[in-house]
Amino acid sequence: MEGPWTRDEASASGQVFEDRVWALLMEQSRGHLHVFRPLLDRGVDALLHRLADGAYIPVQAKGRSSLRKGTVQLLVAAESVADDRVVLIGGEIVDGGLGPKLLVVPTPDFRRLALLTSANGAPEYAMSFSMNPRSKDRWQPWVVPTDQLVEKFGVPLSLPAPTIAAEPPWLRRSPLGFLGESEVIRRLAEAERLNLFRPFPDLETVELAVRHLPSGRVVGLQIKTVSVDAVNPNRPVDIYMSSFRPAPTTYFTVVAWMPDERRFHDECLVIPSAELLRFARPDGVHYQFEFQPGSTQQPRLDKYRRALSSLSDEIERLL
Repeated sequence: MEGPWTRDEASASGQVFEDRVWALLMEQSRGHLHVFRPLLDRGVDALLHRLADGAYIPVQAKGRSSLRKGTVQLLVAAESVADDRVVLIGGEIVDGGLGPKLLVVPTPDFRRLALLTSANGAPEYAMSFSMNPRSKDRWQPWVVPTDQLVEKFGVPLSLPAPTIAAEPPWLRRSPLGFLGESEVIRRLAEAERLNLFRPFPDLETVELAVRHLPSGRVVGLQIKTVSVDAVNPNRPVDIYMSSFRPAPTTYFTVVAWMPDERRFHDECLVIPSAELLRFARPDGVHYQFEFQPGSTQQPRLDKYRRALSSLSDEIERLL
């Protein structure tokens, strides 16, 4: 890039700041933090999934492309920092990276310390922090060296990378799996109070994080898709062993595609990950169980059967 960012490029520079923050967190955490990005922007720029304890941390990122007298000046719409559970990351974009210091502050503290003003009749917060804050600077407790950012999210810099086996080529997501994921996303998008996030990259059990807007609670879904027809009404569901990490907030959702009818079966499964090994059995590199939608011959699955049409209600109930 040549020359400073212009006012007309503010949106692009903001996106660059976000992407550099997410890449930095993945690099510093060595994969112990996974970044989930929203499919629709509803006030949270990302969820950080901390693998050590399964926590999901909602984050807003606010960047500036230049300093004023050695400070980063931020103007933040009041409505974007109204959620007390969100952590705000602010900082400067420099050529090829980020400035030497970043602001990492919970939104309640941000609102308490920033100046509430207005722009065109809409309330917004104004603040600035120095790259070299003094001990009495009110923002000093929340200014962190950029090369130590990950520690603000409960991950030590010295942690070795988690063991995640490379996925064999024949197990990578198929068109059928993508079709099932798209259907689950479409169903959940019907619920106005749910916000959906996808991981970048997709390295763990959770393929879709669902955040409940009123409560801030999050569940993670692994979505499995089987193809069933009159000849093969009972199909195996495979879960790759090396990426399987059961957690109280992680659920498996299984949907069944009927290719002859070009639609999904009316029944799906919603299974807590902690209960999966009660009926799934090892089979090579997988855990495996069979699913026949609509069957009365698989009683071990009966407690997990749900109407696909009520999937969004079921996930909202979990939250």
